[in-house]
Amino acid sequence: MQGYNIGYYIRRIRKERGICQEVLYEGLCSRSTLHRIESGEQQPGLFVASQLLQRLGLDESSFLLPLGPQDFEISNLQKEIISLNAQSRFAEALEKIARLETLVVPQDKLAQQFILRAKALAGYECDGKRCPYDYPTQRQMLMQALDMTHPNFDLEKIERCLLSIEDMKSLNQIAITYSETGDRRFAIRIYEQLMKYPRNRLFNNEALLTVTPMLCYNFSRLLGRERRYEEELEIAQYGYDISLKYDKARLLGGLLLNMGCALHELGRDEESKEKLIDSYYAYRLINNKKSCALVANYAKGKYDIILE
Repeated sequence: MQGYNIGYYIRRIRKERGICQEVLYEGLCSRSTLHRIESGEQQPGLFVASQLLQRLGLDESSFLLPLGPQDFEISNLQKEIISLNAQSRFAEALEKIARLETLVVPQDKLAQQFILRAKALAGYECDGKRCPYDYPTQRQMLMQALDMTHPNFDLEKIERCLLSIEDMKSLNQIAITYSETGDRRFAIRIYEQLMKYPRNRLFNNEALLTVTPMLCYNFSRLLGRERRYEEELEIAQYGYDISLKYDKARLLGGLLLNMGCALHELGRDEESKEKLIDSYYAYRLINNKKSCALVANYAKGKYDIILE
């Protein structure tokens, strides 16, 4: 998809999916700006283009956006920050965030939204060391970021909003903050809404795969902690099937571990052992030594199996 056609494509997909202009541009730009973008009179900026495509259920990495040298650096920094946070390499993420802050202006709302979300996960630097934000502070920062493009966002009515992929990642983290501070039921309510969202909004495969395995991993883990083992197994299996079908390996180990734990609690020990062994080697293939040790300790404690 060529960059100069992006506005026409946005208009076509918006109309195909029955989304009105007001819903698409809310919190991102003005009606007149979206009109100029869709008519080809104006090229959207990097952050606006990305958010418009994501709200339409598309993965913006599939599109060739026209970027100048600075936008190109900003785009690369975004990808690096997301990757570093996902790998828990938070000190490195903070360095990249600091660089990004020098490239964007304070008035760029969408850029500041991205930075706020990234900082909520990466933490902050104090006396030369990286320090994490506590869960209530993380939640406050992530809700503040959501409010920038979804004023008065209601966690009980998620389906009313047209969400970007990054919005869904933020909501996943918000659910974790509720779970880790003792409000698991509300966290489950968030996940129940999020699991319905991609299919309801007709996300394409790439966009769906960006969020679904992550949601399945965290949701199934939470269901297990609530002793809802049948549901844990079902959700983990769904995430596993999608990951396997579309060759997405990063979360396979965690999904297999959750399935193994659920099967153990349901008394299906032979199946549980198989999943735990698969989980261990899935983690080993991607060189995740910390998670390998976690699975090995669990298997040793439950079944006296030695994994190495």
